[in-house]
Amino acid sequence: MPENNLAIRHPRPADLPALQELWAASFPEDRGGPFIPWYFQNRFQPKNCWLVEAAGQLAAMCFAPPVTIQPAAGAPFAIPYIQGVATAKDWQRQGFCRRLLAAAEQELANRGYPFCVLKPFDPAFYQPLGYRFFCYIRRYNLSFADHFLAPITTAGQDFQLLHYLQPALAAAKAAEIYQAWCQRGPARPFALRRPADFQLLLTDHRQDGGQVLLAQSRQNEPLAYALYTATKAGLFLRELAFKQTRAARWLLHALAADYREDTPEAVLIMPDNPACCSPLPQTLAGWQVLPFAMLKPLTKPAQECYNIINNAYFYEYF
Repeated sequence: MPENNLAIRHPRPADLPALQELWAASFPEDRGGPFIPWYFQNRFQPKNCWLVEAAGQLAAMCFAPPVTIQPAAGAPFAIPYIQGVATAKDWQRQGFCRRLLAAAEQELANRGYPFCVLKPFDPAFYQPLGYRFFCYIRRYNLSFADHFLAPITTAGQDFQLLHYLQPALAAAKAAEIYQAWCQRGPARPFALRRPADFQLLLTDHRQDGGQVLLAQSRQNEPLAYALYTATKAGLFLRELAFKQTRAARWLLHALAADYREDTPEAVLIMPDNPACCSPLPQTLAGWQVLPFAMLKPLTKPAQECYNIINNAYFYEYF
């Protein structure tokens, strides 16, 4: 295509309907649900979005909202979290995504970011562009028919379980638990989440049919939380975080009691760190390590970037 028919730029207000349509076409899991309008209302910023306009049409897009990282030592800093990379069907296989990412990365470098991160849909696409894995997770495949069988009761215990909290009520409690959980074991960097970040995350989680189970002491100290979704295939726990291992086990026993008859299979996503996975089976038969997130240096040498964020706690940020 002639260059004069091609433009890479930030979106204008008139581009928003086309951006949302391309998101729905490219990511079927979000189609028809509340996520897309929620994202564009709560997370979208024109300066952190780039698009390719070809012959007057939206051909490709990518987004890079900032994520705050707390390093193992030192002050927090922001990095771009690239997401929503997509090309419209009529414009695929013309190198638009590569050109778009190159333009976005150059602007992000000009803003002074040390590196950018993403969760790849296809690592083979991003590796030739200079991205490498820095974060790994454990995927636990459990059956509540075999694990966490003991009945649980709060009678006489020093804790209580709270179900289905409204995001505004749960956000501060979850942020406190998450902060303590990320500091278990040897110091590692982690994606910093404040209560406002948790309110956005929990709102999205709830809109997708997700639920929150929180354990707290009788004195109302938050101890553990689980973010989960019940599906026909089983229970999916996108996050399990805790101050105390015992509190996390309470949550898992409670979920097993609620779901083992109807949806006994469960998948849990956890960081690849034994200190964070202590409530779960520790035999290799019960879990597998999977690559999770990649980074690309922008303004600092590659080795320095990996030293800053290697093995970070990095879940879904929004």
